[in-house]
Amino acid sequence: MDYQYFEEESDYIDLDEEEDDDDLATAGSLDYRFGHPDSEEDYYFGGEEEEEVLVDGHGILELAGRLFDSLQSCVQPSVLQVMQYVAPMLLLCLLCRVLCLLYSQRRRLTSLAPLHLLHFACGLIILQLTVGYRLLLLLLLAAVGYLLLQLLRLGRRGAQVLAVLTVGSQFLYELLIWRQRSDWPQLRGIQMVVNMKLISLGFDLTASGQLHARIPGPFAYLGYIYSPATCALGPWVSFGCYMDCLVPRNSWMVSLRRLLPNVVFCMLAVTVSNCVAPAMSDFFGDRSHFLVMYWDALSVRTSHYFVGIMAQALLVASDQRLDGTTKESEMLGPLISQPWLIEWPRSISSLVRSWNIPMHEWLKRYIYAPCKPTSSSSRGRTLLAVLSTYLVSSLLHGMDLRIYLVLISLALLAEGESLLRRQLASLLNACIAANLCPGKERCRYSHCPSKRRSSSVSYWLVRLANLAFTALAIFHLAYLGVVLLGDGLEVGEDSDSFLWHWQQAGYLSHYIGLGTFVLYLFIS
Repeated sequence: MDYQYFEEESDYIDLDEEEDDDDLATAGSLDYRFGHPDSEEDYYFGGEEEEEVLVDGHGILELAGRLFDSLQSCVQPSVLQVMQYVAPMLLLCLLCRVLCLLYSQRRRLTSLAPLHLLHFACGLIILQLTVGYRLLLLLLLAAVGYLLLQLLRLGRRGAQVLAVLTVGSQFLYELLIWRQRSDWPQLRGIQMVVNMKLISLGFDLTASGQLHARIPGPFAYLGYIYSPATCALGPWVSFGCYMDCLVPRNSWMVSLRRLLPNVVFCMLAVTVSNCVAPAMSDFFGDRSHFLVMYWDALSVRTSHYFVGIMAQALLVASDQRLDGTTKESEMLGPLISQPWLIEWPRSISSLVRSWNIPMHEWLKRYIYAPCKPTSSSSRGRTLLAVLSTYLVSSLLHGMDLRIYLVLISLALLAEGESLLRRQLASLLNACIAANLCPGKERCRYSHCPSKRRSSSVSYWLVRLANLAFTALAIFHLAYLGVVLLGDGLEVGEDSDSFLWHWQQAGYLSHYIGLGTFVLYLFIS
């Protein structure tokens, strides 16, 4: 496990802030399926026999034809279906914002209860449109959560018990109560955000070992849990941030200027996920197994981008800001993820941190920070803190073997890469560590592109080394992401249904991860 996700100062000097990791969140809730070839000989990975040339004149025409057919038969239906899903949510967020503004313009704001009720009512309508009759079950779980909040009267230990019970209840629900397992994945994401809100509320209220604030009343609790900006797609926001944004402050022009790019990027993401990536995967199906993995994994990633960007649009429409340490873009507003840092990563750890920024902040604040040792020299305690963070992140995602395997593999690959690059950077005095270079003035390495001219040999050598690690991270991203495509693994099913791509690749990514550990031990 890479504790350097949380402690970036070891690579560079005089950094102002700590950065820590966020394990991969589940991909979007859209349903994607893919078929396997009739014969395993149709695919090969690194074999000795040469296949036909990937791209020739005929191949280009065939690819262009497939993309054109995809545009005709897939893009328009996908965009229309998404707009039917998205438009009511945006309108309800805007309606909630208008009503809150009208109520707040009264001369004396005597009570916040109407504002909480407005958020609760609009959130209920969104969930009714999203999950239908299963909303009653979510309300029942919310009532149980409010009863569990009373444990906070026990102090800090009560918050810890609350955290265990909220996560445990989700597992109990999956195992014993809900028999129609096909319905649960859609509710799992909603309930995961609710559990994160409950846990954060518990630890915030019991900070310093005692209740420094009154437990929220039923209206404030329901408004927070089912705020229209976060109830359906997330992300997590703290109770304090929710209270600060009860009365919108940004101008309508700023919100509209940020809302339009989010909607455009949302449509682009769903187009790539539903149409472009599957078409490209089919085209390369009998030519290159790696390209099949890449395009299938891209479908998973763009599905996640769609959900994240849609959540950003809801935040902008509601004028709901994220916590102060979370990044915000002038063009897009609050950022859920950073696709540009995921698709072209400097390292595995950097793409992990950019996958789900609010969850990264939640893990840092409520899981890693309480477990972090006061002394930076306590490596064992630091590793324990990271293991605890990984464990909680895995449990929050529910019962999905694919997620567990991907998270374990990702953590080991990132740890090996981080250790090896840190050791190489120290030995060569070159800026090739896993973390981003802080700039010319603050980088500790003499062979740094920011300190060298482009005519220098070391400038290009460092660039090429970082480029090689970026290419390796892209390969790992495709290798790990492809198993998340399609339905989740049910208990008792054949694991070959989702490990097929790894088997065809000869588990190459895992062997590379093992090799990085061996190389690190050899040179250290």
